[in-house]
Amino acid sequence: MEPGLSTRLPAFFALGLLTAGSGMRPAVAQEPVPWLEEAEEPELLNLSDDSEPWAWCYKKSLENGEQLPYNPRIYKRWHADKAWGTADLIDVLTTASEEMAWLLPQADPVVIGDISTRNGGRLDGHKSHRGGVDADVGLYWGEGQMFMQGFRNVSPKDLDARANWLLIRSMLDTGRVERILLDQALVRVLRDHVIETGELSREEAWRIFPATGDGEMWRQQGVVHHVAGHRHHMHVRVFCPER
Repeated sequence: MEPGLSTRLPAFFALGLLTAGSGMRPAVAQEPVPWLEEAEEPELLNLSDDSEPWAWCYKKSLENGEQLPYNPRIYKRWHADKAWGTADLIDVLTTASEEMAWLLPQADPVVIGDISTRNGGRLDGHKSHRGGVDADVGLYWGEGQMFMQGFRNVSPKDLDARANWLLIRSMLDTGRVERILLDQALVRVLRDHVIETGELSREEAWRIFPATGDGEMWRQQGVVHHVAGHRHHMHVRVFCPER
């Protein structure tokens, strides 16, 4: 039997009053929202240089990692031996999952796939996931549903835009997410949703959910942007901690 449930309270949102069930949850003023600030030019990482200070985190290994705790009430953890990450990543995943359990109590638990092994390094089936800063997270489809037995393609018409936006926003509100990778067809659905609902202005929405860019995925502008092969999950990356 693995350890029991987390008792940490979920974080507060910054974007208005949100309700869950019969309760009302007040927002906390946090202006400006960090991920809505004007985007800076992305840092051009020299991906061939193993001497760079971030190389251990993005390319080599995981140091002082933490295992994503067993907590089936709010998320499903695929593989315990591939559920190791930096403290920041584990906190982002648990905080966002707790937030979703509060906001959408009838929705399925968040499905969390591969992160890294205990000491990091190459992980079969992935080009990244070496330093505990990357996690594969399931997508909501229908009305708050997730494929609990594995990731499956979600079409734009079946994507639950509201639930996925709440999940993304919960992660972004931690201030620790560097970017999220997703298929452009799903990016467009989410962008249209936040504009139509008034969650973000058109300018803000296009800054967070940009059009398909050119070049290496980690150098592109925007927070949530296109990478092929990501119609069945989103790839979440947090900032590499300083050594």
